[in-house]
Amino acid sequence: MIFAGQYITINNSKQNILKMYTSESNPVLLILHGGPGSPDRPLVKKYNSSLAEHFTIVCWDQRGSGLSYCKDKLSVNLMISDLHELVKWLCREYKKEKIYIAGHSWGAYLGLRYVSMYPDNVAYYIGTGQGISSNDEIYKYNFAVQKAKQSGNKKETEKLLLISAPKGKEYQSDNAESKKYVSKLVHKYGGYIHPDSGFNMNEYLSLYIKCYKFQVFHLIKGISHSLKFLEKDMLANENIDISSIDVPIKIIMGEQDYICPVEETKKWYGKLVAPAKDLVIIKNAAHMVNFEQPENWNKEIISLIY
Repeated sequence: MIFAGQYITINNSKQNILKMYTSESNPVLLILHGGPGSPDRPLVKKYNSSLAEHFTIVCWDQRGSGLSYCKDKLSVNLMISDLHELVKWLCREYKKEKIYIAGHSWGAYLGLRYVSMYPDNVAYYIGTGQGISSNDEIYKYNFAVQKAKQSGNKKETEKLLLISAPKGKEYQSDNAESKKYVSKLVHKYGGYIHPDSGFNMNEYLSLYIKCYKFQVFHLIKGISHSLKFLEKDMLANENIDISSIDVPIKIIMGEQDYICPVEETKKWYGKLVAPAKDLVIIKNAAHMVNFEQPENWNKEIISLIY
């Protein structure tokens, strides 16, 4: 297996990609990382590199992130434009008419919008941790209440009941603090990483240090920089109103994902019109399903070409 990193110029910005492959004649799979600003190449190398037997995997440190760190002012439209230029570059570089795109979390937010706008060079879109609507807060709240009660934690349960269920995306009292508290419990009780998945957060950190070495400081600064610009832009346009796309789509979700709750994704998926579509729910996994249950996730990706 070959690992090759390189810088390319995208919209006048120097950006880094990492390629993993056994044969450059294989289909190209571009993986869009989450965050915003959180490159996933160390995790892809660890958990998903077996895909390189079947694809040329491309991990892209997006503008402002990781090895593509810069101080540019970022926007969702700029990131979509960068992605479009990268897709065209990959098609030229590998002499392909179309490539596969897999987006995770923020990458799924970006990827779905991209394929709805520019379907021509996309063979298949795979969305993982696919967020749909800010109105999913009720699912997060109900999950936190359920888990607090199951654990017998009266203090947490009482505080959640005092907060009371949100209406739409807003809590009636101290909305920011209420969301922060509910999010804390969602993470604590496995809505981000399932406790039975075996995913090790300590290893997670060591993989990043090993991969980025002294440039890990750029990684940290890139997360802060990207969130500063993109989070506000994303929240202003967070609800997905895409009801049809012109490319085949596969949605892969962890059964206990409460960062981007599965219930809301299912409702959207049921109405989506696409040339082909599939929804896969993987057990003992949450928001990081592609790394929590990599064998299952990898198998679903490989099935697209056989």
